[in-house]
Amino acid sequence: MLKALSVSELNEIVKNIFEAEELLHYIKVYGEVSNLSFVRGNLYFNLKDENALIPCIMFGASNNSVKEGDQIMTTGSLRFYVKSGKLNLYVTSIAPYGSGVLFQKFIELKNKLEQEGVFDSKYKKQLPTEIKTIGVITSATGAVIHDIVTVSHRRNPYLNIVVYPARVQGDGAETTIINGLKYFDKQKNIDVIIIARGGGSIEDLQPFNTESLAREIISISKPVISAVGHEVDFTICDFASSIRAATPSEAAEIVSNDVSSIVKQFKLNLDKLYYLICSIYDDKYLKFDTQIKRLLHLESKMILNKEYRFLLLISRLKNVNFGFKFEKKLDVRYNKLLALNVDSIINRGFARVFKKNKIIKSINNVSLNDSITVEFKDGSFESTINDIRSNKNEF
Repeated sequence: MLKALSVSELNEIVKNIFEAEELLHYIKVYGEVSNLSFVRGNLYFNLKDENALIPCIMFGASNNSVKEGDQIMTTGSLRFYVKSGKLNLYVTSIAPYGSGVLFQKFIELKNKLEQEGVFDSKYKKQLPTEIKTIGVITSATGAVIHDIVTVSHRRNPYLNIVVYPARVQGDGAETTIINGLKYFDKQKNIDVIIIARGGGSIEDLQPFNTESLAREIISISKPVISAVGHEVDFTICDFASSIRAATPSEAAEIVSNDVSSIVKQFKLNLDKLYYLICSIYDDKYLKFDTQIKRLLHLESKMILNKEYRFLLLISRLKNVNFGFKFEKKLDVRYNKLLALNVDSIINRGFARVFKKNKIIKSINNVSLNDSITVEFKDGSFESTINDIRSNKNEF
């Protein structure tokens, strides 16, 4: 009976087999780079062809040694890592080997569609001036939809967001994305469509690099914003869409008006209007006040001039010899006129009383606590009514 092995014992045996096989040391393997990352001075990537892939590690490499989609020739040894039970190709050197199959296919398709005019501006739709509802085609869970909702509602909490759950990677992803476009294009309340997913390798983004998706985007009536991958990633979807956003968050900013800035601008415009009205009012009031003062001055001059002319006329009449009797009558009339002159009355110890620049003629024109002005021949003073007494006789 065979001895039962622990996982550690089994993995140790496999490791020893790989280490003992010299044909697996310093071998040359070529393929396409995918799922590339650079961590603490080490390169981690997959080397693949159309049918298989092998994880690779290169210690002490620079972060610009290779890039995603490169076709390279590697030199290294196969090692089996006991703890994780994983086989890796430990790479010691890298050399270019072609331009990458997937990237080459992407370039060929891009050139083909470009020559056909699929990316022409005539297919780009303008965004509506007022966007109330957006349709988002993406995975129903994950960071992408969370970022779009967070950014959109921070800028405009009244924006409606409808999600069409689609596969964004792997088999069937392209079909669900196209179905989402068709669905939203039939919805009258949808103003704009966003196709979104996070970053990934070139093979992860393959559903967005298809001819059928590009033709569907230009055939629908609504504008499409492509927000696929990171800022450095470009897809066929980007070129066919009306607008390309570098990230899903940027797409959310494009479709959402910043309400706070609109409110701020509205308040600023209101302040400007208020100050403008005040300025116009002050200017009109100043002109009106100036005109009133001129009129009062002119009226005063006219009154003084008439009074002077009247007195002059009386004086001249007195000098004319109409006889003693007429002169006596004229003196009587003259003295009566002088007695009726306000200034003459004030000179005899009387005063004029004003309330708000109007002469008070009756006790009925004042009330308790009213402010009044009392004018004498040599000045005036302000006073307040504390008591009112009527001198009407009661029968």
